[in-house]
Amino acid sequence: MKTKWMCMILMLALALHLSACGNSQENENSSENGAVKIESQSEDNDSSENTGNESSNMDATNQQDNGTDKKNTAVGTVENSAFSGKVRGCYYADGNRIIVAADKLYLYDTETGQTIASADISIEDLCVQSYADGYFVVGQGSGGNSNASFAASDSSGINGYILNKDFAIQDTISFSGLLRDDFVLQTTGVAVSQDGKQIAFGGFQGLYLYDISSREIRTILNYSDKGTADNMQIVSMDSLAFTENGTLVYAGMASDTSIGGDGISVYGTVSTDSGEFTMTKKADYKMDTEEVQKGGNLLIMPQSFDKNNGTLLMLDTASNTEKTMSFSGSSEGKDGVYCSGQGKYVATSVLGEDSITINIYDTASGKNIHTETLQDSNSTYFLRVPQILILDESGTCIVVLGRGIDEVSTLITTFGFGG
Repeated sequence: MKTKWMCMILMLALALHLSACGNSQENENSSENGAVKIESQSEDNDSSENTGNESSNMDATNQQDNGTDKKNTAVGTVENSAFSGKVRGCYYADGNRIIVAADKLYLYDTETGQTIASADISIEDLCVQSYADGYFVVGQGSGGNSNASFAASDSSGINGYILNKDFAIQDTISFSGLLRDDFVLQTTGVAVSQDGKQIAFGGFQGLYLYDISSREIRTILNYSDKGTADNMQIVSMDSLAFTENGTLVYAGMASDTSIGGDGISVYGTVSTDSGEFTMTKKADYKMDTEEVQKGGNLLIMPQSFDKNNGTLLMLDTASNTEKTMSFSGSSEGKDGVYCSGQGKYVATSVLGEDSITINIYDTASGKNIHTETLQDSNSTYFLRVPQILILDESGTCIVVLGRGIDEVSTLITTFGFGG
């Protein structure tokens, strides 16, 4: 009888070993065709499938979910194989769609995992804004469209592209060709109105408004003539965005006219009709004015990395009220702060030697609702600040690593979070 039980135990052990070998082989095969399966281990043993680049096997570990419920909608995915050339960046379009910059621009649906359309545009320092009838893309460098309809002769400057919802180019604008006595400083200082009829842009000397239909330009605000308030003189408007009522909100730099100091970060509003403006300086808070983002009604104004203390300044553009958020760590935020498309969430990244930790916060409550750590054997991916997109509707976070490093392939990883 004892011998019979020993035989049964040995047979059971052999069966379990064969089953484990089968599962191991299945996991190895899952990394074929450039799709790396990344399992996020949470306390309730739920997992979400994410895709990356075949050059790297990245592990994702969910450290915290803070009691939030998982969304029922499917987590979005991004397949590198859908694009030609090295991916240089991903940008929020609308809903579950993103715009991917590679050899050209691609409109991509993260829900279906498919490319919807593409546009022959190649530019650097890309900024993407959506409006009622399409998308506005602005960047530095030459564009691939040979049928530019207006002032697009200077391909080395800052160019803007107006695309419809089908991602077809409707118009091209060379901002360096619009002004005789001024020039646009950077791509973040250009914004399209929500009805798609006007484009505001900041120059070295003033703020301007371009009418897309008439192709006329007028000066909203001349900095040297009327750009002074509360002993501060506007020097530049580095980031611009339209509000729902057509007013402009900005973040930029000012000088102190009373003592001659410069390098003061400020924010405020400007009326496109009268040029009337407000200017606010936040005490003991230095903004990175080129990293300002707008999500929904929120203007997110991250701190400069060298002055970071783990807090974030936000402006509700609907009520024109200011609020702040404290991150989990006092140095958190220096490696990047990212706002979701609708402004419901903010993410931070914390770079390590062989990993990156991503914290997602609810902007209404200020609570940390999810933490995810991504690890990889290739530490090159963690030498630079990543790019992070947050899709509000599906509760999807997209992490782009290595996009600005030529030595490695761009790695795109996605994971879901509860909201």
